[in-house]
Amino acid sequence: MRKSAKLLILAAALAAVFSCRQDYDPIIIDPVYRITGFYFASEGQWGKNNASLGYYNTDSNSFSGNWWAGLNPTVAGGLGDVVNDICVYGNYILLAVNASNILEISDRDGHHIGAVEIPNCRMLACAGAYAYVTSYANDGYVAKVSIDERRVVATCATGHEPEGLAIVGNKLYVLNSCSYHTDFTGGGSSEPSSISIINLDSFTETGRIPIGVINAYSPLTLMPDGKSFYINSSGDFNGVAASSLIFDTATSGVTRTFDFGGTYADIYNGKLYILETAFSYTTLEWESSNCIYDPATDTLEAFPIPLSAFDGFGAPSGLWINPDGGDIYIADKGDYSTPGFLYRFDAGGNQLARITVGVCPGHLAWDWRSN
Repeated sequence: MRKSAKLLILAAALAAVFSCRQDYDPIIIDPVYRITGFYFASEGQWGKNNASLGYYNTDSNSFSGNWWAGLNPTVAGGLGDVVNDICVYGNYILLAVNASNILEISDRDGHHIGAVEIPNCRMLACAGAYAYVTSYANDGYVAKVSIDERRVVATCATGHEPEGLAIVGNKLYVLNSCSYHTDFTGGGSSEPSSISIINLDSFTETGRIPIGVINAYSPLTLMPDGKSFYINSSGDFNGVAASSLIFDTATSGVTRTFDFGGTYADIYNGKLYILETAFSYTTLEWESSNCIYDPATDTLEAFPIPLSAFDGFGAPSGLWINPDGGDIYIADKGDYSTPGFLYRFDAGGNQLARITVGVCPGHLAWDWRSN
């Protein structure tokens, strides 16, 4: 990743919002399949080569933090430096390893298959035989990767600093955060974030739509309607406050805005669960808020976990809801240098467990298996 003075100063403040996608694929709970566990990636520290991929077995309620490393002791350099996203697709586990500039490809049982070089890779989406990976390099682009062949077969330029992406129909939607073009001093101009629309058949950008906010570090969290996304804007941590919005792919426009941010979000039972965590240069502290948005009634509801539950956190760094039962998982990066934690709450907000994970935890993918 390019290391500008501005980004080095902001490294601690931006660490939480650099976490990657919490997207939502509408799943009908089928009795033939069940969640047997989940894969959990911890980013590790920049330059320390201490990223990790663990596995949690829901049958035994046990977690193996060095699961991937134990299965692949001969892979030079291990998993790599700073995991930025995870996607479980078909028979594969895919990981965007940002500082190592690779897309790691393993099988569903955790065995390393190969790696594809993609500079400054960020986030993932998959369809057909391909993985689509955003990259900050060359002013921003998406790489189209043949998973079976383990090679980049095409690229498509986007806006600056592309982050989250998702697929609706034959279109790929990419969020251009324009983060390097945000003035974090609060006194200058900033380039607005935008959505690039890419036709998957031709793999060309067919449109780029400004969304009226800056520094939109965010996944594209697919809403229950399957055609709109929830997007977070971190503001500039100074005079421009965090905010969030809903972008509708049917109209290619913003249909709802909120005067609060949503660094992490997930869908459960038709509702959007939102956890905001942002660093303030006014208070010099992390500030959190949470709520539930019901798109059917366009109303906000109370989050089941009170904010007081996060008082001992270093920095919340992820939110996931088990689609099979509604348990809520929230990660904590702690002090960013020692192993963090993954907290499990039931749907009513009662804490069930605290799981020790890796350094800078941040990415979870459910493991669906046949009964």
